[in-house]
Parts: sequence; C-alpha cells; structure tokens
Amino acid sequence: MTVSVAQQGRGLCQALLLGGGFGALYDLFRVLRARLPGVGAALDLLFWLAATAGLFLWSQTAWGGQIRLYGALFCLLGGGVY
Repeated sequence: MTVSVAQQGRGLCQALLLGGGFGALYDLFRVLRARLPGVGAALDLLFWLAATAGLFLWSQTAWGGQIRLYGALFCLLGGGVY
C-alpha cells in the first residue's frame, strides 16, 4: 500500500476545517449555556458525542478506514485557530 501525498494534504486540510467547525459548534453551545442555565452538562456531553462521532466518521472516509493521530492533532489545531 502506497502513501499518497495529495491524499494526506487533502486530509489535513479537511481536518483543519473540521476543527474549525468544532470550534463554531462549541461557541454555539457556549451561547446556549449562557441563555439556558442548568443545561451545561448536557451540552458538554452533546458536544463531545458530536465531536467524537464527527472525528471518527471523517477519519474513516479521509484515510480509508484507518485512524491517524496526526489527523486528530490537526483538528485540534483547526479548533485553536478558530
């Protein structure tokens, strides 16, 4: 099995965008947490379930069924840049 540099580049760019999307989702939940007191734990759980499912499903399509650690790190970087 060969490693395609173009595929890895696309995957890393997608990871940055996915991380930015996670950042936007977290900001949305932050606004909801401020407006609706008492739902903070439920929103945190919902965010982490969505982030875990999103990262897993994305890594399955981007890497052909393999989960790569640097993909998750680039998601964190994308969320940090957001």
